[in-house]
Amino acid sequence: MSDGVAYRASTASVDKESQIITLCRDDDQQNVEIHFRDVIALLPPTSELGASQGKDYTLLRISKSEVGDNGSSEKEKYMTTESFRVVDPPEVLLDHFLISRLPEHLSGPSGKNDECNLHVIVSIKSGICEAEVFFDDIVQVAFHALGLSGQHYQVHKTSSDQSIKEFVNDVLGPRAGSGIAQTALLLSGDGGIVDIINVLQSFRCTKFIQPTIGLLAMGTGNALANSAGLNRDSTRGLRSFLRGYPQNLPTFAASFSPNSNHLTDEGRGSEPLNTRENPHGIVYGAVVCSWALHASLVADSDTAEYRKFGSQRFQMAAKELLDPSDGSKPHIYSGRVTLFKKNGMGQDYTEHLDRTKHMYVLATLVSNLEEKLSISPRSKPLDGQLRLVHFGPLPSEEIVRILGLAFQGGKHVHEASVGYDTIAGMRIELDEEESHWRRICIDGKIIQVGKGGWVVIQKELYGVVNLVVEDH
Repeated sequence: MSDGVAYRASTASVDKESQIITLCRDDDQQNVEIHFRDVIALLPPTSELGASQGKDYTLLRISKSEVGDNGSSEKEKYMTTESFRVVDPPEVLLDHFLISRLPEHLSGPSGKNDECNLHVIVSIKSGICEAEVFFDDIVQVAFHALGLSGQHYQVHKTSSDQSIKEFVNDVLGPRAGSGIAQTALLLSGDGGIVDIINVLQSFRCTKFIQPTIGLLAMGTGNALANSAGLNRDSTRGLRSFLRGYPQNLPTFAASFSPNSNHLTDEGRGSEPLNTRENPHGIVYGAVVCSWALHASLVADSDTAEYRKFGSQRFQMAAKELLDPSDGSKPHIYSGRVTLFKKNGMGQDYTEHLDRTKHMYVLATLVSNLEEKLSISPRSKPLDGQLRLVHFGPLPSEEIVRILGLAFQGGKHVHEASVGYDTIAGMRIELDEEESHWRRICIDGKIIQVGKGGWVVIQKELYGVVNLVVEDH
């Protein structure tokens, strides 16, 4: 934290091109360079957010360091929060980072019996297991600086892959159904969001108030966070949570044929999708519904061993699928795909893809599946447009080239062999003997469709949560 020394920053000390500001110490000692991407917030000169007193502001930033053992090349990255007392900050700092008052989603009243309506959910095992440390060293410190003590919010740390569902069933859902406004800050990947939106469906009623969700990107791909602009700086979305506003999160519904199963425990276990509580086998998503190569690589890489490699796990799994180590040829997927569309007058019509052999079929509500993987370049944050990317069988080298173009600003959609459409929904009828090739990916969750089965995906008209974002 701060050593109590005051710093000054003039407009001249701001390098807009490199996004760096230099803080000059009042005691003429060493100056401090601060990257814009590391700034959490600039707080007004008062212990309580509100009326300003004096000229000393507090700047919070994330400080990163690497530590290795005995000269080892293997280094661990550590993050801490630093604060600086800044006198008369320039306009650029005020415009980009000032939090003059607590946003409404952080300042709501407690519920009955002083129940907290501000929750923090820490998904311990998301991604490479950074969430708990990030909460302890970054989020808690920022909350304290904002005047939010432990009595203002409740922390829920996951102990299993059912923890978030249980929290929604026990706390978030019943209160939302009772008309209580709530906020939950989720330190997780995309899977945490899909758990929340699926469980909340059963609580929708006339009194239902959509919970406000803040998302800090702690997963592997972090598609939603990257597409919504939450993961564009070192704060993982914390800055956006503190400065942003709630916006409706668009979703889709995927209904599955009977005998479909949700795969668990790295594919070793399964749970029936069609149950008494969910007779139509519906799974809700906010990111992606895919079949063929994308669904296979997500499923195959969803192991503890693969997850150690972060987002690289997807490319590693894709290599095995396109160039199998046993010397066999890559699998070509069989099925019929029907698209649901609307014409210029808003009338519904259907269109059938003119092939029954496929390699890539992916419908998405977002632009980026990873930070630099622009799978749907026309998609805008939370625009609610469902878009389909698809192509048929191609040589493995050509598939690698096409998918590589997706990392170059989405250039793959301009290839003649790639289809790119705006759709209202689609139906996939799978014609695969082996269950291994009948896997569907819904926001990272894997559903295995029964033999001769199908999946239908359609946009939802109404959402169940609001996502805190900036600039929308």
